[in-house]
Amino acid sequence: MKKGLYPGYDWSVANNAELALRVEEGLPVLDLVDFGRKVGFTIDELARLVHIPVRTYARRVASKARLNVPEGERAVRVMRLYDRARQTFGTHERTRAWLNRELRVLGGRTPLDFARTEPGAREVEAVLERYEDGLFS
Repeated sequence: MKKGLYPGYDWSVANNAELALRVEEGLPVLDLVDFGRKVGFTIDELARLVHIPVRTYARRVASKARLNVPEGERAVRVMRLYDRARQTFGTHERTRAWLNRELRVLGGRTPLDFARTEPGAREVEAVLERYEDGLFS
């Protein structure tokens, strides 16, 4: 697996076995930082999406720490979902706009908010598939 996961790493098609190993070893927080810079997430947004208090996240970044397993799983979920949406929408701007748009099909929640759990992320991926199939949600 590539050591520098961003820029250009496609999390949506990454090998699950390799990802599992990286998460178990402790995903470097700097991979998440690089991802955030590339796609335009703020520090606060990344911390919220990975369920880490902002100050704790800042300390981890400053010390170049690794994420624990639950945090790593959540980080990978966000990165994979973002890359999957970008495949559909093409640009960072359109992808970010869609991920932050309240969707009726998600009960008026945004895809990023809905994807805070693994089942929620799977549902957001299903919405993307329906969108690609021409069944607009």
